[in-house]
Amino acid sequence: MIQNHMMQLLCLIAMEPPYHFDPDAVRDEKLKVIRALEPLKSSEIVRGQYLAGPDGPGYLDDVENTASRTESFVALKLSIANWRWTGTPFYLRTGKRLRARTSEIVITFKEPPHSIFDETEAPKANQLVIKLQPNEGMHLTVMIKEPGPGECGWFRCRST
Repeated sequence: MIQNHMMQLLCLIAMEPPYHFDPDAVRDEKLKVIRALEPLKSSEIVRGQYLAGPDGPGYLDDVENTASRTESFVALKLSIANWRWTGTPFYLRTGKRLRARTSEIVITFKEPPHSIFDETEAPKANQLVIKLQPNEGMHLTVMIKEPGPGECGWFRCRST
C-alpha cells in the first residue's frame, strides 16, 4: 500500500501545480516530491501485525506462516525537503483489519500561538478532511467564537 496508493496521494497533495495538465507534466511534479523526501529514521516508522481477536484469527494464522515478518500495519512520518514543505510532517498510515475501512487525507493547520477568545482550553488547530472512501466528500473544522456572550466552540462545515 505505501509504495503505490499512499505515495500517489502524498504526491498529489504535496506537488507543485504542473505547468500544463498532461500526464508528463503531472508525473514530473510527482517525481520532484519523491526526490525531495528526506531519508526515514527508524524512530519515524511503526510496523506491526494484527493479533487474534473477536474479528478472527491473527495475521500469522491467516497467512499460515508463524515465521512471517510481513507487516499488516505501517505508519510513517515523512518530511519533504523543499521550500514549501520544510518543517511540515506528513503522516501515512495503512493497515489491514483496522476499526474502520476508510481512506482520507487530513490536513491539520498550525495551531494559533494564542487564542483571541477568552477561553480556558488551549486553542485547537483547524482541520480540512478530504474523504476518499467509502463516502467521498470533505469537511472543514474551525475554531470560532459563537455569537453573543459565552464560550467559543468548534464549527464544522461539510461538503459532499
